[in-house]
Amino acid sequence: MTVPLLYPEELGPEYILVVPAAIAFLSFVSGQTYGGMMSNAIKLSEKQFPELYEIIKRLSHELNFKEVPDAFLIQEGGLLNAFATRLYFRKNYVVFYADIVEVAYREGDFDSLEFIVAHELAHIKAGHVTLLYNLSIFPIAFVPVLKDFLWTALSRAREYTSDRIAIRLVPSGEKGLIVLSAGEHLYKVVDYEEYLEATISPEGFWVWTTNLFSTHPVLLRRVRAINEDRPGKIF
Repeated sequence: MTVPLLYPEELGPEYILVVPAAIAFLSFVSGQTYGGMMSNAIKLSEKQFPELYEIIKRLSHELNFKEVPDAFLIQEGGLLNAFATRLYFRKNYVVFYADIVEVAYREGDFDSLEFIVAHELAHIKAGHVTLLYNLSIFPIAFVPVLKDFLWTALSRAREYTSDRIAIRLVPSGEKGLIVLSAGEHLYKVVDYEEYLEATISPEGFWVWTTNLFSTHPVLLRRVRAINEDRPGKIF
C-alpha cells in the first residue's frame, strides 16, 4: 500500500490513487452493511431484547468502551452466527443472527450467549474492525497465494484472540462454542468432558488441511485453546 507513495515516479502518478480508492471502497462496503442492518434488522435496546442488551452494556463496560456499540438482531435462515464490524468514521456495532439468540431465550442458557457476545465485543477491543487495520491487510485479498494462506491465517489468529478475551470475561460460557457444532437443540446434551478428550487426540493430515484453508480455527482447536489457556495453533 505504501509503494505508490514511496516510488511515485517509477510507478506513475495514477498509482497514488490506490490508497484513497481502497479507503473509498471499504467505506462504501461498511456503509452498505450498516444500511442493511438499519433497514432489515431489529436494533437492540432497553425495550428490544433487554436481557441481551444488558449483557452487551455490562461487557462493554468491563472492556472499558467509551460507548456501548449498536447491536442488531436479524434472521438469516437458521444460521448460527454473529459478527462485529464498524461503520467507518462513525461507530462500531455487533450483529446477532436470530437463531443463536433464540437458544438463550428458549433454553435459559444466557452463559453461552454471553460468551458469544464477549467474543464479538473482543473483536472491537482488539482493533479488528478499524479502518486502519483492514486497510493494512486489504491488498492481501488480491494476491493468489497470500489470499489462500496468509489471509486465512490472520483470520484464525483474530478468532483465537477473541476467544481468549471472551473466556476471561465469561468463564462459565465455555460451552458456547459447542452450539456451532451440535446445533441449537442438541448442544446441551453433548458430553463436554468426552468432547475435551477428542480435542487432545492426534489430529491427522485432513484436520490439519481443513484448518489451513479455513477462516476460523477448527472447533477442536478452539475448544482446546480456551480450556488449556494457551495460544491456539494457527497452522
